[in-house]
Order: sequence, then C-alpha cells, then structure tokens
Amino acid sequence: MKKFSCSVLNCGKHANWVSISKKRTNRDPGTTEISHFCTAAAVMARDRSPTNSPPAKRRKDSSTTTTVASLGEDILLEIFLRLPCLATLVRAALTCRGWRRAVASSPAFRRRFRQLHPAPLLGLFFNPPGAVQEPGLPAFPSFVPTRGTDRDQAAAVRGGDFFLTSLQERPGVLNGWDIHDCRGGYVLLANGGQETMAVVNPLARRSERFFDSLDGHRVYAVGHRACLLCSDEDPTAFRVVIVAHDKSRDLVRATVFCSDTGEWSVRPWVHIPGKPRRGRGEGWMSCNMQAKGFLYWVYKNRKYMLTLDTATMDFSVDELPIFLQNRFCSFVVGEMKNGEPCIVYAINFIVGVLLRRTENHGVDRWVLDRAEPLETQLCRVLGKVMLDYNKVKVVAVRDGFVYLATSDDLNDSRTPSWFLSLCLETMILEKLFQRTYDSSVHPYVMQWPPSLVGNYGRFAPEDGT
Repeated sequence: MKKFSCSVLNCGKHANWVSISKKRTNRDPGTTEISHFCTAAAVMARDRSPTNSPPAKRRKDSSTTTTVASLGEDILLEIFLRLPCLATLVRAALTCRGWRRAVASSPAFRRRFRQLHPAPLLGLFFNPPGAVQEPGLPAFPSFVPTRGTDRDQAAAVRGGDFFLTSLQERPGVLNGWDIHDCRGGYVLLANGGQETMAVVNPLARRSERFFDSLDGHRVYAVGHRACLLCSDEDPTAFRVVIVAHDKSRDLVRATVFCSDTGEWSVRPWVHIPGKPRRGRGEGWMSCNMQAKGFLYWVYKNRKYMLTLDTATMDFSVDELPIFLQNRFCSFVVGEMKNGEPCIVYAINFIVGVLLRRTENHGVDRWVLDRAEPLETQLCRVLGKVMLDYNKVKVVAVRDGFVYLATSDDLNDSRTPSWFLSLCLETMILEKLFQRTYDSSVHPYVMQWPPSLVGNYGRFAPEDGT
C-alpha cells in the first residue's frame, strides 16, 4: 500500500493544498500518517483567516510530489472517512469546489460516513413552560447546547440561529411559538393559536417556510402535535403530517403538507382498525413519535398505540406490553442506530429496549430485547448528586441514542434535572447538562447540509471545476 506524509501549503483563494510524497509500505492505510492528513484537512477548513500569513513556498521536485488536487476522488473520500465527525467533514468539504463535489456526488460515501460517525447532538430545545409571567410577552422556545469539547460542533452552534430570531422578527404573531417536532435539521413550530406554522433551519439561519393550517382540521386536531418528515438524500424537501380524530364517529384521518407543492392534502376519514372498546382513558396522549416512516400515538390508558404508515397512509392499532402501562413508567418510540424501530422505557433507574418481532403465528409484537439498571453509571457521572433523585425519565430517542432526565417524586423545580444521553449500542451513559425539566424536550441533531447532498444552489460545481 501507499504511505502518505503530509505538509500544508498555500494555494490561492479557494483552498490550502497538501503536498504528498508517496512511499511503499505494507502498513494499513488507517495509520498515523493518514490521520495526519485528516488533521491537516480539518485545520485547512478551520484556519482560513486572512490575517494568517501564508507559509513560505518551498521548491518541489515535480517527479516525486503531487498536490491533493491530483488525488482521485476515491482516495480523497477514504481520507474524509477518517475525519472525527460530521461538523469537521462539513468544514473540510466546503474548503473548495473539488472537495465539495467529491462528497456531494457520492451517496455511497455518505452512507459509509453515517455508519461510522452518527450525526452529533448539538443541543436540546425546550418549549416554553406554559403561561409566561408577562401576558403581553410572546413565549419562544429555548435552546441549551451540549457541553462537548469538539471545536467544530461548537462553531456550528455559534454560527447558527438557535435563538430563532427569524420568528421573533415576524410581525403579527402575539402568542409566541411552540415546537411540534424537530427532525432532519429542521424545527417545526406553530404559533399559540396554531393558525400559522413554520419550518426553520437554525444552522442555515433562515426560516424555510411559513404556512397556514387548515381551519376545519384544527377543530379535530386540538392537542395533537404535528409531525415532521424529512429525507436524508433530499434535505430541501419535507412533509408535515397532522392526524385528526373525530371521537363522535370513531374516525381518524391524516392531513399532509408538502413543501414541493406548498399545499395541504386531506386524506379521507377512516374507521380506526382494531379500535379498543370505549372506556376511560381511551383518548390519545398529545405527544407524537416516529421511527422509519411510521408515526405513533399512544392511548392515555397506555394499553394501545395508533400507528400510521406514511408510505401507504394506512392506520393500525397495536396492543402494548403490560409493563408499559405502569404509571411510573415513561417510554418513547424511536430508532436504533440501524434505523430499526424501538421502544425505550424507564422505570426507576432501569432502562429497557423493546424491538418489533414476528412470532411463530405470524403476528408482529413488541418484544423485550434488554433491560439494564443504571445506578452504577449514574453514580459515575453524577456522583453524590444522584441521591437527590429516585428515577430517570425517557424524553426522546434519536438515531440509537436515548435522552433521559433525572427526576424525583416531588418534581420540585428547586432541584433541576440532569439531562443525560445513553447509547443503545454500547449502553454507555454520558452527562449533558443540568436544567429545570418543565416542558417538552426536542433534541437537535446536526444533519447534512444540502450543499453536500447532491448539487444544490450556489455550491453546485460548474463545468470545468
């Protein structure tokens, strides 16, 4: 194989280039020398200040050296795979058109990078806790960034608009905004009266779309959250789904807003299949959940869950395991790292995972996959502070990570909760930050920018570049 040793040189306004001398070796390419190139690529994307004086040019022997511009895209992408995270890749790939084009034109590379480097959590959005102290003051969500040490992720947060100023500057909105969903790098919000909805991209510092909800649909959808559907390979498009319930006739229907057409599509009313008998607690909980193209709403009695397949727009009702009906149990539907739907629950300090499995008679059911006590890990990350709490609650599940909040039976606001992340693959717990847990929580996970997924906008490569 070839061994690469790197030195950074200056090459004009578009990029710094790297001189590479090639030597024969039997060592694996994923060695220190390759990591040196990765570090150089990250530094090149980070240190582009005009105040930095360029290094002195050195004479090169054209017979033994070459520039990174002459590297094949396959080698360049192999090097990019060794960058530590998506934030670093974005900064490196946007250094020049050639590097951007290499990433944007390779869906296979993006799939491999996603497998090796899960999209990083940038922070958590918190909805306003209810009525604000000043009735005339509109309420807006707040954002708390993670306290990680990665410089590129911190730079992404600093460069974004996580105060949602594009909404605060919008005239005619008196009731503030409430987050309904947060997916694919977008945040879906509705104003206090749910008459206007907005989709915002904080990293891009802009509001993608404002649109009105349907008058007739709002009557049946009061208390139900809208769901946001996004695509990894088409980041400029999205759909918004609202499910309405006509209790008097036991009917349900979905209404879908499509960003491509800018219009709502109202599906017909249908009877709820396998609907449980009428009884106390039969209504749905207000939260919504999704995994792999399926949307979920849990009945208040916790015995059943309504499911919508967004590919066919068909509804179904599933019976939930009996231990999820425990009033001390919190649970959320989400996705494992491989995209498989899962239910993650917490009872006291025990966290368990359920997966969808087909039993011998051909019926799909939610089956317990694992359950693990977290006392030891909580003592490690929280220390003596753990004694202030007696349980954890599941607040969200995204891409193989579950986000938890510590709690006590009194729910005393004077004892703020610790927010934690748990990797479902390794079951390793990490501490995020401490904050009052008084409203719904929405993780904001960094997504691939449109400029690196196909040829979009001003970043599209030009002929001959």
